[in-house]
Amino acid sequence: MSRTFRYIQNDEVLKTFCNVRDTILSERPLIIARHGDYILMLSKDSDDIMVLTTENTERGMVVAKRQYNIGETTPELVGRGVRHAIQKMSELSDADVNRKRLQIWKWYLLDWQKENAGSKDDFVRKEISWTDDQPDGNSELMDMEAYLHGEYLNMGNTLSIIEKYLADDEKHRELFKKFAVADIMEMTSEDTRDRSLEGTEKKRLEDGMKKHTYRFTVTVEATDKEHARQALLSYLAGDDRIKIQK
Repeated sequence: MSRTFRYIQNDEVLKTFCNVRDTILSERPLIIARHGDYILMLSKDSDDIMVLTTENTERGMVVAKRQYNIGETTPELVGRGVRHAIQKMSELSDADVNRKRLQIWKWYLLDWQKENAGSKDDFVRKEISWTDDQPDGNSELMDMEAYLHGEYLNMGNTLSIIEKYLADDEKHRELFKKFAVADIMEMTSEDTRDRSLEGTEKKRLEDGMKKHTYRFTVTVEATDKEHARQALLSYLAGDDRIKIQK
């Protein structure tokens, strides 16, 4: 999924509006956040009315708009509205990604069915059946998911299948190619990051916890230095992690 990029924090939006309503906002809106093809913008309707607008930049379409009278609201209320708007923007963007990704996977399935027409009925029976006899009783379904995921992440294969099924639709062909490149790059970077984290954690466990040496200053009441040392030794006796400097 795409990430949300923040340019103005929730609790700073009202303050920002008041600071720039007579300068920047008189010329253009400000982008508060971006997620995929969606942006959340801050603009002004008048000196007293601020506007939050969610827009799909790919379609050039406004999907939500909300106004605030700055004399009748608070930074907390505006911040709450911004948070809700960003959450909705994220949900819309992720839904768009899933819809486009699923469409490409459908094309892969169509190709698979054409190439495996003879075994299609047998495969469907396995897909809709279930058995508890083996822990991997639904392994065929998982194999298909692995097949789709693996094929999709192959950039050349995916661009080729888009070219094949959208050969006569230049507008959507370019849209899907642009989407696939960005989505695959992001998914690949996430897989790489996850593998890196797993490797780091595994190495940490194999190497064991690294130990550090700490030094503390301790105050002890005693008649002399040796008396104080003996008091500390008695208190700390039995713990081999603690070394007493003579």
